[in-house]
Amino acid sequence: MKTTSPEEDGADGEEAGKPASKLASRVQPTGMPFEARAQSRPRTGSGDHELSEKQEADGPDAASTPPDSPLPDKASEPSGMSVVPRAKPVFRLRSWVRKTLQRRVKLKRALVVFAGVLVLVAWMFYSLGSAMQQSQMISEIAKQGVEIPADFQAQLDAALKSLRDGKADKALGQLIVLERENSSVSSLTYLVALAAMQSGDSDKALTKANESIAKRERVSDSLALKAVLETQKNSSSFGDPRVRAESYLRQAMLADEASSSPCIELASLMRYRGRHEEAKQFLEAARSRLNPVDSHAVVDTSLALLNLQFLPDGELPADINPDKDVASLFSAAYVAMRKGDFARAADILRKGRDRLPPDLYYYLVNDPAMRKFVSRPEVAEFFQ
Repeated sequence: MKTTSPEEDGADGEEAGKPASKLASRVQPTGMPFEARAQSRPRTGSGDHELSEKQEADGPDAASTPPDSPLPDKASEPSGMSVVPRAKPVFRLRSWVRKTLQRRVKLKRALVVFAGVLVLVAWMFYSLGSAMQQSQMISEIAKQGVEIPADFQAQLDAALKSLRDGKADKALGQLIVLERENSSVSSLTYLVALAAMQSGDSDKALTKANESIAKRERVSDSLALKAVLETQKNSSSFGDPRVRAESYLRQAMLADEASSSPCIELASLMRYRGRHEEAKQFLEAARSRLNPVDSHAVVDTSLALLNLQFLPDGELPADINPDKDVASLFSAAYVAMRKGDFARAADILRKGRDRLPPDLYYYLVNDPAMRKFVSRPEVAEFFQ
């Protein structure tokens, strides 16, 4: 049996006289955790954990402040108490996003403008460089400012006439001197190569042809010349000379697609090799690249008419055979018109119109010497 002290008995006696309801309100159940009031919050983790468990047990309404109780004042909260921060307004987030997008748009615009400026500057420098290069190239091709002796043209004409007349050795010596004294004049190196080839000096011809190609002068003709030199080599030499000649001629075609000479030389080479269909194709290609008129016929006819034009009527030849060549045909027609024999002139011009290609005929019949008689009705139809 448990003994009690007088103090305990007195306390029990005092408590025994109070109502049971008041006594129950002061007595805490054994093992129950401390429950914080609405104005206070636990500071550390263990209390928070116990509080959350109590709130979950009591339900969501137990953790909230009763409607009739006053809201806690922020200033009255004890220092050190944690306060749940309020969420930022949505319009602040939208404003931040809008400003960020605006900054990005401005940055992109600046980058586009900067890139455009760079492109413009690069284009300006490129155009300036191209213009300077083109000007320099034109100056080199046109040989602007090249100083030559007064008799240079006469000496060159004499050397080329010697080459045309078959005097290749004499022409070679003349051309070598002209090239040495006037190295800046275009095509002289090629002419030396041509004269050397015709005189039989193959080594010098090959050397000068390569020099002409290196100077970018008469590249296509120099390659064609090298092809001819290959065909002159002995077939017992290393490799097939005809194969190398074909390679040079094809390069010559690419170097000057407007020239008919490489096509003609290739056609001849194909015929020697028995490739007749290819030869025909090259000849057709050459024909499409020919000038509208025959250069030899034009020059010969123009020279003949020029010589007759300034002779007195009494000195005009009377025995010109119109069937000899083109120059003789137009010379005979001119002499007949000068003497007033327009019927004979009409017969001769009719033969010429029937025999010659139209472009060649109409080019020659409209020579300045012949045009003086265009108004005569007997021969007017032959000028149209």
